[in-house]
Amino acid sequence: MPQMLIVKQIHPNKFKDKAITEALEKEAQAIANDIVLEFTLATATWKHQPKYEKIVQVGPSSIEILVGTDDEIFGYVDKGTRPHMIYPVKAKALAFSSIFVPKSTPGALVSGAGFSGGATVFAGAVHHPGTKPRNITKQIHRMFSQKTRRRMEKALSNGVKASGHAIT
Repeated sequence: MPQMLIVKQIHPNKFKDKAITEALEKEAQAIANDIVLEFTLATATWKHQPKYEKIVQVGPSSIEILVGTDDEIFGYVDKGTRPHMIYPVKAKALAFSSIFVPKSTPGALVSGAGFSGGATVFAGAVHHPGTKPRNITKQIHRMFSQKTRRRMEKALSNGVKASGHAIT
């Protein structure tokens, strides 16, 4: 018996690239919100609360998610400081507690209660030994780099399905 080959013309639906862009934009915004939350949790117990900003751009060839702060104090904690001298500014002497436990530690994304107490010390100047970097930004970047790729791939797949062009 002879075999038959049936050839059929396929008429695809009109391409709806807006559905793909919307899916990618929505997921990129969700990721940016999750990153802001991680920064906020890392500094939750600080008296001084940095303000974090986010920028999300979905273009034809790239997706950018930028989250950060220009807060000076956050920069000192995140990047650390070198040893330096501290002098009184509006007083004749510095006054500080003799016992100090920082609210954060290098390598940890959580901040604790910290502690400042003990006898008050007075000094004309102090040689500060510097601060070890907490690397909050690096840790959050590491946490989200693989996770973001997977989430954006899933959003792309969902966007293609919503556009009507998924291969099923």
